[in-house]
Amino acid sequence: MNPYKILGANPNMTQRDILQAAALAMRTKLYSAQEIAIAQKELMNPITKASHDFIHFIEVPISCDEFLERPYCEISSPTDLKRLSCFDKKI
Repeated sequence: MNPYKILGANPNMTQRDILQAAALAMRTKLYSAQEIAIAQKELMNPITKASHDFIHFIEVPISCDEFLERPYCEISSPTDLKRLSCFDKKI
């Protein structure tokens, strides 16, 4: 559960902003009242808020989209690969 997504919040919000976001989330009815209450409680507690800040720091879908948009480099044959001689040291 990502409380930031449920409340439409961001990590820089104050406790007052979190309360307002919870009220707005109740009006939009995208999530159940229980989910909104849990998200609000999680973000109001400084310890659980810090853990959510850490866990939800990276938005994975955005990162996946950026990864998929990168050009694909195809090697036509194994002879195109270069050998690294730095690992040839005998023990």
